[in-house]
This record gives sequence, C-alpha cells and structure tokens, in this order.
Amino acid sequence: MTASLPVIGGRIRKHPWLFGVIGHPISHSLSPRMHNAALQAEDISAVYLAFDVPPDRLADAIRGVRALEMKGVNVTVPHKISVLPLLDAVEETAGRVGAVNTIVREGDLLVGHNTDVSGFRAALETLMPEGMQGRSCVLLGAGGAARAVLAALVEMGAAEVHIYNRTAEKAVRLAEAGRSWGRTLCTPIAFSDLVSRARDAHLIVNATSIGMEEKVKESPLPVDILHSRHVVMDVVYGSRPTCLVEQARAKGARAADGREMLLMQAAAAYQLWTGRRPPLDVMRSSIEQGERRGPGNAGRARGETGAQASRETDRRDTRRDGGTHP
Repeated sequence: MTASLPVIGGRIRKHPWLFGVIGHPISHSLSPRMHNAALQAEDISAVYLAFDVPPDRLADAIRGVRALEMKGVNVTVPHKISVLPLLDAVEETAGRVGAVNTIVREGDLLVGHNTDVSGFRAALETLMPEGMQGRSCVLLGAGGAARAVLAALVEMGAAEVHIYNRTAEKAVRLAEAGRSWGRTLCTPIAFSDLVSRARDAHLIVNATSIGMEEKVKESPLPVDILHSRHVVMDVVYGSRPTCLVEQARAKGARAADGREMLLMQAAAAYQLWTGRRPPLDVMRSSIEQGERRGPGNAGRARGETGAQASRETDRRDTRRDGGTHP
C-alpha cells in the first residue's frame, strides 16, 4: 500500500484528522485535491491522502483505517463491493445499491455509505430542475455506476427506465433490482429497441466506459437519435466535454458530463465526515485546476468517483462486452 502526498488540507495542529481514498490504481484521483482544498478553506486541521491498495491488501488497509483512527475514507475501484463485509455496518442506500464509496467512523465503528446516488441526483437536478417524476429514461450500462444512477432515478419518481447493456443478462438483473426499489417500471431492452426508446425518452444517461480514455472520441449512441428535447447525462468526465455531450448540445439538448456528479458525491462525503456544509465553489475550482494541470485523461464520476462500483464487475464487462470500467 502506497500513499500519494497531496498539498496539505487545513492548518495542521497537534491532533489532525486523517482522511483518504483507497483504490487501485489511484494516481488519477481528483479527490485529494478537492478535499484538501475544502479542508484548507474551512481551516480544519486535517489531511486527505490517496492510498494505492491492491485487491489482496484490502483487508489490511481496513485494519489500518481502524488502527490509525481515520475519520473517513472514500472507496473507489476495485473495492466498492468487496469492502462491504469488512465494515461494521452499512447504511440503507449503500445496502440497497450493494456498493460503498464512503466510510464514516462512528465511535469505534466503520459505517459504509454510498454518496454516488445522491451525487448523481444532485447533478441531474441542476441540469433538469423539472425533475424525473412521470418521465422516462434510457440508461446505457448495467455496472456499478448504472446501479447508482438507477437508484437515484427510482428515488426521483421516474415512470420508466429502459436499460441497455451489451451483456443482456446484466441488464435483466439490474432491471429486477430496480423494480424492487420502488414503483418505477424498469425494463431491459435489446439493441433493436434502443433507437426507438432513446428517441422517445426524456433523459439519456451514459453509464458505460464509452467516452473515456481510448474511447474518448466515441459516442454510445448514433448522433441522429438526439434532439433538442432530450436531457443527456454522461457519468464520464475529462478536460473537455465527452463526444456524447458535444453531440447533444449541438442538437440543442441540455447535456452535462460527470464532473458535477463527482463534485456532489464528494461534497456529500465531506458533510458526513465533518458535519459542515461543504464549500462547493472551492471544491469545484479545485477540479478545474486539477484538470488543467493533469494529463487530461477522461475519467468516471463514481466516487473515485464516483459512481464507483467494483472493477471486479466492470473488468468482466470490459472483456466480454465493452461495459464499464474506471
């Protein structure tokens, strides 16, 4: 396990709080930049570090979290699912979604939370203030990010969510889970139905890997499907808008990438840990600065984002069907 040393957060005093993010790999993470900027702005005596933890060292890392009495930890790929049995308790949303992206110390207990769901919801409400009540969505992908997205859509009262994934069985399983979470009609769809469903949908969400890294110039949908009445959300983010977002905006649609989701899930974690209102402007500015200084690789807003669920699941999808990965 190795730690990446960021710019220190708040003013360090005698007994600082220790926060961090665990994942593998972790060098791309914008979380230390965001959280340390927030801690410094609020003059909290604390530091937030990034820890590269291979899968076979996860149990050791959680023991380290306990021994060091860390105040809170973010969890990113590939640990979001495998960390669950190592915790003392899991709050309701994380239990329902089946993934943890935030650990909160409560006395001697480590409690798992999922802020990806609230992060996506907050980002969507910014883009789509009229809400999802009674509206339809086409959701692309069925991995961990898609689970958080679907949970948020069910909470928001979406009438229908049509799920497309190249591995059809995964779309079927996610639809079954979604139906158990609320009254939203969740249905898996075949590729032959994707075009017609997407044209008629109010919202289109990309929760696949298309648009990031080597697929940065690709879009998950044909451009002629998009129109001005659409709202388009892409959980992928980078130093510039994704191809899908650019195409949607060119058609006059409202569209956003995953940066706002990344910000909002981090803000929710910050509030859980500190009990304070997060300084959103400071955190947003730190993301923009990090993108300008970094290599410009596209990433995924899944609790590092974001959304993020396990690489165990996502890698299987990537090998078999081009599904999600961090």
